[in-house]
Amino acid sequence: MMKRKAKWAVAASLAVGMTAGALLFTPSAMKASEEVVLASVDWVTSQLNPMKNDIANLKAQLAAQQQQIQQLQQQLASKPASPSLPSVVYVAKNNAAVRSGASTSYRVITYKQAGASLQVVGAHLTSQGLWYNVVLSSSLKGWIHSGDVSTSAVSSDSTKHVIATAAVNIRKGATTSYPIIATVPKGTEMVYIQPFTNSKGEKWYNVQLSDGRRGWMAAEFGEVK
Repeated sequence: MMKRKAKWAVAASLAVGMTAGALLFTPSAMKASEEVVLASVDWVTSQLNPMKNDIANLKAQLAAQQQQIQQLQQQLASKPASPSLPSVVYVAKNNAAVRSGASTSYRVITYKQAGASLQVVGAHLTSQGLWYNVVLSSSLKGWIHSGDVSTSAVSSDSTKHVIATAAVNIRKGATTSYPIIATVPKGTEMVYIQPFTNSKGEKWYNVQLSDGRRGWMAAEFGEVK
């Protein structure tokens, strides 16, 4: 009796298993599985596509940057070499202006005469040309245009000077109505620039002081040499 019950239990289990297997492999169950797989593929694709776009954008940006780098390299290669900096330049003409900056718009610090040597400590290229930064004293530097100097020694010109025969006022203009910019004692030597006769018939000399300032003095108080 017991053996018969055991056989019926085994048979029942086999029947249940076969029924479940049949249900799992029915066409509807297989179709559902395929739909799950396709949905998974679509999801993965939807995640990959933005990443592909990002990679494409990065490649395009990298290509543009590489092109810019190549253009800069070409510009640097075609740029003319900077002129070598001389250690000393020589003033090539009289009354060459030395200014506070590398442009004619800057104020004049002093004027230098032909043949004067100047130590060069720098240079700057502007739309007006090349300027040299030169040493005027231990505490003062200025700028002189390269067109006013030479890199080789220049013989000094026979510059004329005015010797003050008495203490005399140096004025901003060629009449006594102009303000005084300096008073020089007898015996002072100044660079002679040019003479001028005003509307009153008075003769004046345009002179340059040792500090570079220019002004006018009555000719009767000076002797040109």
